Amino acid sequence: MHRATSVGQALANLSINWVYTTSDCEFVAWFSCVFSEILAIFAFATTTSVSSSCAFTYTCQKEAPVEQVMKFGYPFRLSNDKFSVPLCANSSDIASEKVGLYGDFSSSAEFYVFVGVMAFLYSLAALVLYVCFDDKYRKYDNIPIADFVITAVFTLLWLISSSAWADGVSKVKYYSNPAEMFYNEPGDVKECEKSYAETHGITCEVTKLANFASLNVSIIFGFLNMCVWGANLWFLFKETKWFKVTSQHPEVRTEAPPATQEPQRFANVDLN
Repeated sequence: MHRATSVGQALANLSINWVYTTSDCEFVAWFSCVFSEILAIFAFATTTSVSSSCAFTYTCQKEAPVEQVMKFGYPFRLSNDKFSVPLCANSSDIASEKVGLYGDFSSSAEFYVFVGVMAFLYSLAALVLYVCFDDKYRKYDNIPIADFVITAVFTLLWLISSSAWADGVSKVKYYSNPAEMFYNEPGDVKECEKSYAETHGITCEVTKLANFASLNVSIIFGFLNMCVWGANLWFLFKETKWFKVTSQHPEVRTEAPPATQEPQRFANVDLN
């Protein structure tokens, strides 16, 4: 019983010392690290886990409809999944070739995931620094400055990568529509081009569009990461020597005014 009381008292003293030696800015920084790790995981997980597909059906004259499915996923090289044309046996004037969806949007997707992974790793390292090496963080002025600069860089990277990825997602949505292949251009399904299809009795119809809910969420997490990292800059700035120098004011010494002699109210009168 006495041992349990001693351990409890030691933990209580440790927690009190921890509270008194930890600033509000450090509390916010620790919370921001944990929150940033969670947001970064959601950002790149909702991007890399996407696997979707789109499809269209074609009917060659009086034959049964046939469905053509095109699958794609991270890193969104849509043009990798190809199929052979012509689709119908009576389309002898169509040259044999491999066709598929248009576009390679892997650069913006991979850059976005790279920023998310690196942000997660840095948040984890920063959390270890705050918790285990707090004395070093306070002792050396260059560590808070480096932390502030790296956080500013990650804020900018989140802005750039999220904007690029938002543009990439909009292009993936546009070019993953099978109707964008129904033209008389190289790489397109020429048999589904309107005039050709009407002449040869071919019917083409889009039956399935890809689901982009996860990609929309990933964009939201990207810009949310940018806001969290940007908001953390103020609290990290308050830990740097730049803020500490500007917040120190020279002491103004005020001296008491010299004592003034009380004027004589009455003249000395000789009563004798």
